[in-house]
Formats: sequence, C-alpha cells, structure tokens
Amino acid sequence: MRAQGLSPSIDSGATPADLISGDGPAVLAPVVPYRRGVTGARVLAVLYPVCLAVADGWAMAAAVSLVLPSPGAVLPGAAAVCVIAFNAGGGLYRPRRSPSLLVDAPPILVRTLVVGAFAAVLLPGAAHEAAVAWLWMTLVAGVLALGVRAFVNAAIRTYRCRRSRARAALIVGTGGTAAHLVEILRERGELGLVAVGQVAAGTAAAAPVLGETSDLPALVERHGIDTLVVIAEDVHPGHLGTVLRISFGLPCETLLVQPPSDVVPVAAARREHLAGLPCARVGWRLREPSARWAKRLLDLVVGSLILCAALPVIAACAVAVRLEGGPGVVFRQRRIGLGGEEFVLLKFRTLRKVDEHESDTRWTVRDDERIGRVGRFLRATSLDELPQLWNVIRGDMSLVGPRPERPHFVEQFSRSCPGYMLRHRVPAGMTGWAQIHGFRGDTSIELRARLDNHYIDHWSFSGDLKILLLTVRAMIFRDAG
Repeated sequence: MRAQGLSPSIDSGATPADLISGDGPAVLAPVVPYRRGVTGARVLAVLYPVCLAVADGWAMAAAVSLVLPSPGAVLPGAAAVCVIAFNAGGGLYRPRRSPSLLVDAPPILVRTLVVGAFAAVLLPGAAHEAAVAWLWMTLVAGVLALGVRAFVNAAIRTYRCRRSRARAALIVGTGGTAAHLVEILRERGELGLVAVGQVAAGTAAAAPVLGETSDLPALVERHGIDTLVVIAEDVHPGHLGTVLRISFGLPCETLLVQPPSDVVPVAAARREHLAGLPCARVGWRLREPSARWAKRLLDLVVGSLILCAALPVIAACAVAVRLEGGPGVVFRQRRIGLGGEEFVLLKFRTLRKVDEHESDTRWTVRDDERIGRVGRFLRATSLDELPQLWNVIRGDMSLVGPRPERPHFVEQFSRSCPGYMLRHRVPAGMTGWAQIHGFRGDTSIELRARLDNHYIDHWSFSGDLKILLLTVRAMIFRDAG
C-alpha cells in the first residue's frame, strides 16, 4: 500500500487487480445508498420487547407491594423502572431467532436480586427482616418474570411455525457451514427463516449460487430478503468487511455467524445462537433513525451557531477575495455525497480564472502561480471552506463525515481503491476522522478510505464532538493531529 500520492489508475491506467497487494482478491463494492427507510418496524419486533419490559416491571412492582408493608406507589414504581433499565442495558429485550429461558434466567435473577436489595434496605426493622423480605421479593419477582418470559417465548415459536410465510433469508457463503445452515432452516420452522439461495463471497462454490458479493443489493431487492446471514468462515477474509459494510445500506437485518474461534468481536448484548451456531446481529448506529436525527440536529444547531459567529470573518474573507481576484467571490463545484448523489459545494475562490473542466479534473493546485496571497492564506487556514456551513444547514453535507470528492476522481478511485464507494453510506462532511489525522490533499486515497469507513462503522455522537474539537485545535495550531 502506498503511503503517499494518488492511486496509480489516474496516471498509469492500471487495472484494479494490479493495485491490490496481498493474497486476497480485489473487492470492488457498488454504491450503497443510505436508506432512510431501512426495514420498517415489524409487529413482532415491537411487541416482543414491550411485552417483556412490561412483564418485568409488573413482576418487580408486584413483589415489592406484596412483601413490603405499605410501600406506597413510589417505591414499587421506582423498582420497576430500575429492573427494566438494567435488563434493557443487558440486551434482554432484543428479538432473537432462538430465545432461551435458560440463557435469560441467570442475568434476570441477578438484576432482580440487586433491585430487591435496594428496596429491602428501606424496610424499617431488624436486619434479618430485611433479608427475609429481600429473598421473598426476589422469589416472587423472579417467578413472575420468568413465567411470563417462558410463555412469550413459546408463543413466538408457535407463531413462527404456523405462519403462512417464513422470512426470506439469503446465505452469504458456500462452504460446509453454509450448507448445514440451509438444512437447519428448512427443518426448523421455529427459527422463522427460509433460505432462498446462497451467494459466493470469494471462495469456490460447490453448490449453485444466486450471485456474487457485488450482487447483494440487487438480490435483496429482487427476492424480498428480510434477513442476510453471513457465514464468516465460508467468506474469503478479503470480502468479509465489504459484505458487512454493504449490509449497512440494505433494508434487512444482518446476522453474522461467527467462526469457531470467534475472532470477530461482538458486544455481549448482541450475541445469540442460531441452532447452536454462535452468531450476532450486525448493528450500525447510523442506521437507527434516532442516531440520524441526533446527527442532523447537531449539524443544524452547531452549524448555525458557527455561521452566525463567523459572519464578520466571512465578510472580511469575501472582501479580500473580491479585491484580489475580482468578481466571483464564491466558487461552486460539483461533489459526490450521500448515496453517490451530486451536490454543489460552496467555497471561497482562491484561484484566479480557472475553467470548470480544469477544476473538475485537476487534482491539486498547491503550487499554482495563480494563487495569490489571500488565496494562499485562506487555503492554509481552511477559511476558504466557511461557505460550506450553508451546505451543512441545507442538508447537502454534515459537519463530520468523509470529505466529498469530485465526480471525475470518484470514478477513478472507485475502480482502484477497495471500499472507496462505501464512504458514501453517510453524508459527506466538512471535517472527518481522516482529515484530523492528516489525510487531506495529496495523501493516500486507500488509507483515507479506510479511516472514513472506520468512522462510519464505529460512529457515535460523542465521536462527532471529539472530531469537531480536534478540528478546532488543528486549525488553531495548524496541526494535522
């Protein structure tokens, strides 16, 4: 991998296979749209956690009311809220393909013991009386909660076995584990899935397949896939990351069946088993509507505040650009953003009399003689990008995200850089994880794409705030990191 410079395809016409070193094959991912309407909430997926949460809260409140003398209304309610919060934090309300009472019982009883202990402390009297009340509360709440959960789990299995149409599943992988899973789904109706076919992912296919990794978006739409099951050990290592990132833009859930060594790290709250095979739901935070709304709200609030505070600076920059370069203070350029769609990016003009074709196809103008002192100062301090705040407020961009590139170079990089198009899963940004680590201008496109995809995979609201603060520091100290 090159440490610096452009991808060779721009100048040499190299093919993708020539550009990727190592044993893995070249993986050229298609544009994956940022679905605003990712899988609608199904009735079962909503009712299951609601029923369990209500049952746990009711069981805890009933136990407190029955055991403690005159507890009032506040204590049972507070105990119910606490046990629901603890269980939710432990992932005990997530829908699963194989819900198990034996798996859920230990964490439920532990949390019930903890909440019951706090309630028993408030009991007036001797310590042994509080201990007896604590044990009774745990017993009553545990029996009620586990009884309801056993009933709900049995109802779900019955519903899945008897409904007229199981959820369509697409198996990614063509090895022995994939073939075994196809048979399991055919035989066990309580899992609620039926395999409609398999997809080859960089390994030899012994059985007929519906397509390759790059065909996933089309296959999901054509066959109405509800669940994508990725068999990690049957997918070429060079394809696994791409397959999982493609699932970001697909309107279906993704289950990752982990290899025997469980080398893929998964949060405990997302682990489960599919007919004995360890698996986990792949969750992308930015697929959740609440996360997208939070990010958009951050853009609107912070972007508007910065724009208002920077108005005097913007006016001064505009006057300086006008005096140095004449008419045409604001420079408009086509860029590629969310879902591969074009938008018009705004900047202060720093280069005199450049035609549109040159601006769209020339990579860098760092040492161009047409850049005046004002333009050079604006570019060095990034003040030429202040008009992009209007792009952020309009919704063309975000404050934080992968930097948008021109269509000409997007086409070039998409052919030479694996995963480059997957940067378009989220809105483009004024600053980003790659930029604060020095990847801007004439630097490695491969490493830039890797850092951008890492940002998307591990997005968090606090992470955006951190990047914004690091950007301010970099601007003040002119420091890349």
